[in-house]
Amino acid sequence: MMFSDPQLWFFVISVVFLSAFIQGIIGFGYAIVAMAVLPLMLDFREANLLVALSIVLPVIWIFWAYRKHSNIRVLLGAILGSLVGLPLGLLTFTLIDLDYLVRGTGLVILLIVIDGFFQKPVQTETGPQQASPLWSTFAGLCSGFLAGSTSIAGPPIVIYAIRQPWTQDQYKGFIFGFFILISITRVIGLALMGLVTTPVILTSAIVIPFVIVGMALGTLIGPRINPVIFKRCLLILLAVSSLYMVIQGSAGEKELEPELSYSPAPQLPASSSGTNLTAFPIPESS
Repeated sequence: MMFSDPQLWFFVISVVFLSAFIQGIIGFGYAIVAMAVLPLMLDFREANLLVALSIVLPVIWIFWAYRKHSNIRVLLGAILGSLVGLPLGLLTFTLIDLDYLVRGTGLVILLIVIDGFFQKPVQTETGPQQASPLWSTFAGLCSGFLAGSTSIAGPPIVIYAIRQPWTQDQYKGFIFGFFILISITRVIGLALMGLVTTPVILTSAIVIPFVIVGMALGTLIGPRINPVIFKRCLLILLAVSSLYMVIQGSAGEKELEPELSYSPAPQLPASSSGTNLTAFPIPESS
């Protein structure tokens, strides 16, 4: 995955930095934004691996600031659900056709955008953090499946958490506590499947500092930005990108396939002497 084109490096670093910056401002969105933009220039599976590896350390770093507000008993249901959904998602990632993966990811992002436009703020309550075990388990299962198949673990668990009467710190403690587990478990699963290669690790190591810096800047600048206006602008951009993914799919990659296939040598008309003239034969690749 180590890129030879400097312009491609600039594109990748810019996307991960911007995605991390957005996550620093609103508390989530790194994978959603990155997976909506990176596949425009990268192979979808390469983008998926890069996002999966580059988010682990930044999530641990952010969780450390909210660790005192995380309740392991509340997290337990979501964690158990994710342990069921993640293997199913990883299996889907390796077996399903690339075109379906791209379109499916675009559809997931589009549904998140629609939900975001109609989402209403929930009144917070002080006191011990409470949650429904059944719904947290279901949200964890859905997030685990999406994490394994598309690297976008956030939507189900965020939609669940944001509807709870929690304080901002309790919300972030729950979300990032869950993300730590799902991120580490996903990387372990990808490694066991032989997908985490040395080039993937080196590329991720290069972009991780930009992810950390982007998140740090987002947390500093976030309080000064009108969150409603920022969120609306972000949702519009995500809607355009997700619609492109749903409509286009992996058509850009499929167009390259005919160039890689073998074509037999064309036959020339027979000469007047009766000898059949052919073009020089092209040796078949082994």
